[in-house]
Amino acid sequence: MERLASRDPLTGSLNRRAFYAAFEQAFGESREQGHELCCLMVDIDHFKRVNDQYGHAIGDQAIQAVAHCLHAGLRLADMVGRYGGEEFSLMFPCTTLAEASELAERLRIRIGTEAGSRVRMADGLGLTVSIGVSAISFGAQTPLELIDQADKALYAAKEGGRNCVMVMDVLMPGLNPTEQLELQVRRVTPRSSSSTVR
Repeated sequence: MERLASRDPLTGSLNRRAFYAAFEQAFGESREQGHELCCLMVDIDHFKRVNDQYGHAIGDQAIQAVAHCLHAGLRLADMVGRYGGEEFSLMFPCTTLAEASELAERLRIRIGTEAGSRVRMADGLGLTVSIGVSAISFGAQTPLELIDQADKALYAAKEGGRNCVMVMDVLMPGLNPTEQLELQVRRVTPRSSSSTVR
């Protein structure tokens, strides 16, 4: 009964309520103990096009396939929740921003190479995701604020062409964290190369 109450029935991920409760606890522990905590927001690219072209049953399989790749690519301490229709939120405790960025890029690549082939009755379906990353070190005072920061990075990933990872990046000395976040995100690319997007 507890599992049914805390899990999204389609993907097996934590539902939004259960994810937020776990996130709230981890957030408090991270602030008390001085540990890093990172949040990812993940959105399936052009999902409406999948539903329109293949139907909602295939759309559900696409969501399941992406969720499977997310779960398969995580460590034991990490958590994934279904945040919205085709959107997921992930929590990485005791993880630096650089480590979270690398994990996010590996998840993006895994989904791009594996998820589409997991969808039955839709040969040749390609699935990609956009990912936004932030960390508690950017000054979030609440879990919702940290999620919002990652969501801003996700928006930048979508605006930047999709199928990419964008990370909040402090590159503007003299500004407070909120002002810095509004100005800068950094695109994560393979082999640790990066370009800044304003």
